[in-house]
Amino acid sequence: MQKLPPLRALQAFRYAARELSFKAAAEALNISQAAVSTHIRGLEDFLGLKLFVRLTRQVQLTHEGRALSGYVETGFQELERGIALFAPNSDPGRLTVATVPSFASRWLVPRIDSFLKAHPEIQLGLQPSVQLVDFQGDGVDLAIRFGRGDYAGLESRPLLEEKLLPVCHSMLIDNEPVTPESLARLPWLIDQSIDMESSWIAFQEELGIEISESSITLRVTEGTTLVEAVLAGRGIALMRYSLVADLLKAGLLQCPIDISVPSEYQYYLVAPEAKFRTDKVRAFVSWITGEVGSN
Repeated sequence: MQKLPPLRALQAFRYAARELSFKAAAEALNISQAAVSTHIRGLEDFLGLKLFVRLTRQVQLTHEGRALSGYVETGFQELERGIALFAPNSDPGRLTVATVPSFASRWLVPRIDSFLKAHPEIQLGLQPSVQLVDFQGDGVDLAIRFGRGDYAGLESRPLLEEKLLPVCHSMLIDNEPVTPESLARLPWLIDQSIDMESSWIAFQEELGIEISESSITLRVTEGTTLVEAVLAGRGIALMRYSLVADLLKAGLLQCPIDISVPSEYQYYLVAPEAKFRTDKVRAFVSWITGEVGSN
């Protein structure tokens, strides 16, 4: 097995190579500039080659130093990623939750006040994004994901089973009798998200009639935009129940026919296992599962 140089020497080299400054490396490691210089000389002696050209007021990497810096930087980044997956957040009073924007605005935010009142000791931050977080130095403690629950290297807990149903504004049907044939003639707004293709086919099978392409007037790929279009009376759409449940209860939207289909994707709570063991994440998980159960 290849013997490795001291970790402190590699850290000193990492920061000095990144900034081309022994002073910057000293500040990053909270040690003296002389100590950085000693660590670098020790690493050079260990390797038997020069890593820096020392000039009057700056340093430059040698060819070998530039090559080594790439490996050292990659090595430390991988180590930091691994530690982030197993070490809980050191700030117990700050909780950052990442989730898809549509779920954040239509389901989570309208209910979040009860969590804030129950846990005033926790500063909550919401991070709406369609991008998957990796919990590697991004400050995220917990993610609410919409998918199949298969997130490599992370613990995934089912949160909410989703279903899809047709939803429209009352002005669109004007209190007329609703049949599958009349629905098919309405202007349809289509969610083109990757999870919707098979559900759209299943819905038409349940409806017993095929909706023609000429009836489709708008295609979107984001749930919040679709909700706003339906609220504006632009058409009827097959939508996730979680995004329109409150609007249906308030009478702002309606489901004109009693047909629904299961969603291909579901909502999951996702994080490294260590995150789930922290008090702040446990508090949020307890609260949100209770909210799901009460709806």
